[in-house]
Amino acid sequence: MTTAHGQSAFQVGDRVSVLMGPKKLWGVVVEDRGPLGVNGRRVFRVEIPIDPFEPMTMELPEDEMEAIAPDAEMAAPIESDEITDYLTNGGLISILRSNLSGGKYQPRAWLCRDQLGNITHTFVPERGMVGGQLVPSLAMRDRKILRPKREAVLSFVESFGLNSKEAERVVSEVGTTP
Repeated sequence: MTTAHGQSAFQVGDRVSVLMGPKKLWGVVVEDRGPLGVNGRRVFRVEIPIDPFEPMTMELPEDEMEAIAPDAEMAAPIESDEITDYLTNGGLISILRSNLSGGKYQPRAWLCRDQLGNITHTFVPERGMVGGQLVPSLAMRDRKILRPKREAVLSFVESFGLNSKEAERVVSEVGTTP
């Protein structure tokens, strides 16, 4: 994709798709490494989100990447039934585990879609689709919500766009401890 003047069609910050096995994954160009590849092929470092974990970073020649339009829709909106399913089936506990100690740096959590289109959570605002509230600290024990933190957790669950009845259902299904 190098132009006639030796310039690349890609720049740092561009969104690209890359083929990983049978699946196309999307990522962001984070570094232009220059003509380091075989026969001087231009190589780029691409960061691929693997939420809720740290992103995967790969070095790829530009001919193995495809541009994604800046305004391209990366994922379908998240519906409330998908949110409740994710949170009741381990998602809420996983998010609450991110703040078991409290402290100076409190995490904020968002829900988003992963590379396969499934619901997951992220702590990176740019990838979040819904949410963004502080994760309640010290809110769980033994995979259950601590009763004194129940109201804070309900408010947190509602921040994902659920109404109070849906949030109550999530918290009830996860369960509380004394």
